[in-house]
Amino acid sequence: MHQLPLEEAGFHAGHVHEWRLRPAANTLASLSAGDRPASYNQEKHFAAAVSARQEHVSEDYWIGLSFSIPGPLDLAALEAALLHFVKRHEVLRCGFEQLIAGDLRCDVMTPSEVRLERTDVGHFASGEAVTAHIQATFNRDIDTLSWPLFVMGVVVEASQATVYMGFDHILCDGLSLVFAVEDVQRDYAALAAGLTPAPGVAGSYLDFGDVQRHRYSKLTADSPELDYWRAFIADAGDLFPHIPLDLGIESGRMYPARNSTVRLLDDAGAQAFECLCQQRGVKLFIGMLAVVGMALRDISGAQVYRGFMPIAERKDPRWRKSFGWFVNTLAIRFPIADGMTFPEVVEGVQASFEELLRNVDVPFVKVWELLAPQYFHLRTWPFPVNFFSFLDYRKLPGADMLDVWRPKTLPESSHSNTGNMWFYRNAEGLFLHSIICDVPKSVDAFDRYRAAITSTLEDLVRGSVRGGVTPREGGQPSASL
Repeated sequence: MHQLPLEEAGFHAGHVHEWRLRPAANTLASLSAGDRPASYNQEKHFAAAVSARQEHVSEDYWIGLSFSIPGPLDLAALEAALLHFVKRHEVLRCGFEQLIAGDLRCDVMTPSEVRLERTDVGHFASGEAVTAHIQATFNRDIDTLSWPLFVMGVVVEASQATVYMGFDHILCDGLSLVFAVEDVQRDYAALAAGLTPAPGVAGSYLDFGDVQRHRYSKLTADSPELDYWRAFIADAGDLFPHIPLDLGIESGRMYPARNSTVRLLDDAGAQAFECLCQQRGVKLFIGMLAVVGMALRDISGAQVYRGFMPIAERKDPRWRKSFGWFVNTLAIRFPIADGMTFPEVVEGVQASFEELLRNVDVPFVKVWELLAPQYFHLRTWPFPVNFFSFLDYRKLPGADMLDVWRPKTLPESSHSNTGNMWFYRNAEGLFLHSIICDVPKSVDAFDRYRAAITSTLEDLVRGSVRGGVTPREGGQPSASL
């Protein structure tokens, strides 16, 4: 799996078909007391979309994916596989509406009501034309305040087909896209062979939201569950951890975004760095966060790293391979003082992460509402913050099919007021995908940040090679986030 801007997804010329969810006669009508409450993430996301519309803001945000199906396409089998996918995951069958009381509720189609409507879009003579069509379609049709909330399509060539999908973030997180690829590929293969797909029951994200709300609905600013966050605020001076770089942007203002992906290390270099992390007894993402902290110190002079990181909320087996927004945001801090070496910084990261895990379940949206109410009306974070994410795609379904399926996740944010960094590892190396504000000072600051990260990694890899570090017997390091 790769995480890339859409324009780098590598679409080719071909014939395009698209599918959208067709409304049923008795669906998306007036909501009743029996309809489901939205999750905390969904509620905040919807409120932000309402604010954007009230402010007459035109911005595009969605999460996309693409993957290849080799050989001549069986279009009927693909359509049936897509239908199975939508029926399997309850959140895909949702519409959202805000009640007068302020609650956001979900009206859900039953599986028997689900119909997909196919549009024969026609032939496109170049990959650039296909890409432009998909970009325009996602920008136009994926809107939190509209319905349906996703678009699915395929580009058919003589020797292969490329499936693409775009979702509003209210439906899913990035990890869900990995499961979507596996779901559709598995069902398509069965259907194209004349077989019945396995039922593949998946836990519902709406059930997850119910569980979360019942557990935390009575939380207050004084609740002991928020001790971790109160301590972080006392240390940082704010709930939101400022990034200690001059990005040349104003708080409260959104800017056009720059979306890019670069490879930091090839596979051999990434293996050497993993071995270094193994020597310290830590997972790859711990070592990577230590490197990021050291790089930030070198370009800013910061002596403590404070930042946000997303954590998957899938430890319950029901949600392990479900489609939904199973992500919480946690704050982490660790020392990066001048002179601290990689082993010393790693030790601090590991200790801080272990403390973080003891406080992982409290929804960030509730923390924001209770401990930073002065910012809660905002539709974005109030100012640029440190943000670090890491995912090892080699440990996820379909990793062994990377060369055949060529899967990609395609996040889009047309505007930003911060800089987000998503690091990922696959069979080809270690990568950084970032979305930052496209203004000169911000671009320069993140160029320097990325260069410092790369330089720190390369120095550590060179040192490990000189020291004769080799992979452990049996191969892969332990699983990361």
